[in-house]
Amino acid sequence: MKFRKLKPVETDSLQDGVIYYRRWTKFEKVFSVVGILLLFTGVGIISDAILLAMYLYCMDKVDVSPVGESDKRLLIKKHEWDHYRHVHGIDYWHQHQPRRVKSMVVSHQ
Repeated sequence: MKFRKLKPVETDSLQDGVIYYRRWTKFEKVFSVVGILLLFTGVGIISDAILLAMYLYCMDKVDVSPVGESDKRLLIKKHEWDHYRHVHGIDYWHQHQPRRVKSMVVSHQ
């Protein structure tokens, strides 16, 4: 069996002057459901901790959208999003909420 090398996934770039918020990816939604099922099926907290560590280690790209344009999705590198979030003062717990992100960015400037 011969394996072919996969092409790297192309990522987009963030534009200056545009306010973005983070989107939930299908992978994150499935991962959350699996984590909840593991937690309540008796496998427990240890397996959830291992699953969460694997998720955080493997996640290197995130989905974002400009506020007000939910039909436009961009795939960017996670470290680029973390930098954007830090520069604009967006809280980790509110990064998925477009209205909250917009109010944080406007009040931060």
